[in-house]
Amino acid sequence: MKYILLFCALFYACDAFAQVSPSMQDAAYLATLKAVLDYKMEDEKNAEKIEMLRHDEKFNAQLEKKLKKLNNGNRKTATDRRVYQMLIQSGQNIYNELH
Repeated sequence: MKYILLFCALFYACDAFAQVSPSMQDAAYLATLKAVLDYKMEDEKNAEKIEMLRHDEKFNAQLEKKLKKLNNGNRKTATDRRVYQMLIQSGQNIYNELH
């Protein structure tokens, strides 16, 4: 229930921010993406599998290694830019689908 309320709040906030600036739109798309991911991760079909992955040491080590390639403080690397654009595009697609 809390995810539905959060998603609704983000959804309406996205409408308000859509007319502000491109950086605010990016933030709105990322917030939408996160809200939907959080909601879908709680789905009973996914929750069990996700919990298994959380306890899988090999998976976590591989994921940690991959995450080290990213840098939140600096999006100047090609990988950071591509990943950021993928996230924005995914958030925008979901936002538009639910709108």
